[in-house]
Amino acid sequence: MNYYPHHIGDFNTRTLHLTRLERGIYRDMRDLYFDKELPLQADTKQLFRLLRVSTPEEITAAQNVLGDFFILTEAGWVDADAEARIQEYYTGLEASSAGGKAAKKKRDEAAARLAAEQAAAGQSTLDFVQQQHAQSASTVPEQCANGAGTVLDGANQNQNQNQNQNQNQPPATPTLSVDRAGGATAVELSIAFRQHGVQSQAADPRLLTMVEQGVSVDTALAACAEAKKSKPNGGISLGYVVGILQRWAGEAKTMSVAGALPPTRAAPGGAASAKDKARQETLDGLTGIGQRTHERAHNIIDINPGRAVVGMA
Repeated sequence: MNYYPHHIGDFNTRTLHLTRLERGIYRDMRDLYFDKELPLQADTKQLFRLLRVSTPEEITAAQNVLGDFFILTEAGWVDADAEARIQEYYTGLEASSAGGKAAKKKRDEAAARLAAEQAAAGQSTLDFVQQQHAQSASTVPEQCANGAGTVLDGANQNQNQNQNQNQNQPPATPTLSVDRAGGATAVELSIAFRQHGVQSQAADPRLLTMVEQGVSVDTALAACAEAKKSKPNGGISLGYVVGILQRWAGEAKTMSVAGALPPTRAAPGGAASAKDKARQETLDGLTGIGQRTHERAHNIIDINPGRAVVGMA
């Protein structure tokens, strides 16, 4: 931001307890905060160098200011008042800019499509088939009136077939409007990125594209966390986080786990173990598998009703 509102009365009220030196350092900190639109660096040595704070008296004053107006987070020193001003700025920008209006229009259209799909899904398949049958029956020529019973039977048969086909069909893939449900606004995504040290603006076309595709704040934060693992000591750009999101999307599209089964247990070298062989032989003996159908097992006693002789085959 090249400009931010400075309310003299509010500033004086909040800084009455500061010395002139602390008051000047606080103004410098706010200028740096609004210029970068990011929390101040957590490393006070680097931060004080940027602010030209060098003498023991200035260092003590700067530490007092940080303790009074800032909160130390993973992203750095956060000023809640400055964050609120930045959010107000981008909220107004989104409402007034063409990009913000277009994004709002698309969100409204997506919500309308979702409502229409949910309403259509409320009509059962049977009602739909009956409606189609009624429409087709009304167009039957008069000369075919004598065969109306046959037509009705055929329609009922088609209805049953349609019901069976609908039952066997897999669930429909969620539509784009459903996938977009729960997505964040460009302002929410921008704030989430800045709090994690990723410089961004709500008017950035990449953020507007994320809004259109329904990216949530939780997904954006997860991508930031992944980026920090990859670059723990380096700066993270918005493009780097976008690359992570694109990689996740590609992996999700190619993933197929339907029908996955655990691997079959086998002995080292790929051969069945002795225990497995013993179990298989026992099972074969109980079920008769492995014996020729025209041969009688030598260990089976054949007792025929009505005969007094018990023979061993």
